[in-house]
Amino acid sequence: MAGRVVSLISAIGFLVLIPLHQAQTEPVRLVHDGRGLNGEVKLAAGKSMTDGIMVLVHGAMAHHRMAIMQALQTLLAERSISSLAVTLSLGVANRKGTYDCIKPHRHNNAQVIAEIGAWVDWAAKNGAAKIGLLGHSRGATQIAHYAVQAGDSLPSAVKKIVLAAPSTFDPASAISDYRRRFDGDLAAILKRAEAMVAADRGGDLIPGIGFLNCKRTDAAAATVLDYYAADGRNDAPSLLAQIQRPVLVVVAGGDRIVTDLSARLASAPKPAQYAVGTIDGADHMFNGSYSVALADAAASFWAE
Repeated sequence: MAGRVVSLISAIGFLVLIPLHQAQTEPVRLVHDGRGLNGEVKLAAGKSMTDGIMVLVHGAMAHHRMAIMQALQTLLAERSISSLAVTLSLGVANRKGTYDCIKPHRHNNAQVIAEIGAWVDWAAKNGAAKIGLLGHSRGATQIAHYAVQAGDSLPSAVKKIVLAAPSTFDPASAISDYRRRFDGDLAAILKRAEAMVAADRGGDLIPGIGFLNCKRTDAAAATVLDYYAADGRNDAPSLLAQIQRPVLVVVAGGDRIVTDLSARLASAPKPAQYAVGTIDGADHMFNGSYSVALADAAASFWAE
């Protein structure tokens, strides 16, 4: 699989499967770092946790019941793959639904990757000897970050990693994109945040700024610096070469959000076991039949 480049389906129709036994879906909850975390397990028909499970991580500010996560759980179950879709707390205990921009942002990437690790541990303790990780958008990049941070300590049960339309980060582009999206000066905001952190005020809020998917919200200075850090933690292509597991990157061919992914992947160092595929025409959310193509790619990679 090393260095493999594959061409995925450009457009496909839905295939209706009628299993002899329906997939089983159950809500799950665990407590990590004092916060309740929510998720949902969907066991494929005739399967148990011991047959393996794929952990699904949503994009920025989203949740495990969003459309792409629900679609993937159903489609993977039809392909005899069980899954665990999780909701990252983002600092909010028992979080459900999309993060409310009224709430101040005090979360960070370290918190996210610790929660991903907690869910992986949960799956392993519940009998999963084979675990896959599939993330979408920022969630994909955070999965990559988790794998890199874990390094040699990454649980042996984690066998495959799928990054669907992972987020990228370029400092110069971030400034121009921020001005276009929020009509604001990101460089000035970062300078203010740096001064606050240096004065040991990283937990203090910067009010009324654009942040992630919020047009106007309050965010802690340390949080702002973390999500706009240019050290690679927010940039999937910069993390790839350090991942010690087989990786599949799925590019959405019609992506209008992560527009530089293909170009960045072409020049980025790669891990030893790596494949990339493009789903022609797919939007960033892999809506409609494109979610089927994504599930097919993930299932084929899982089976290798």
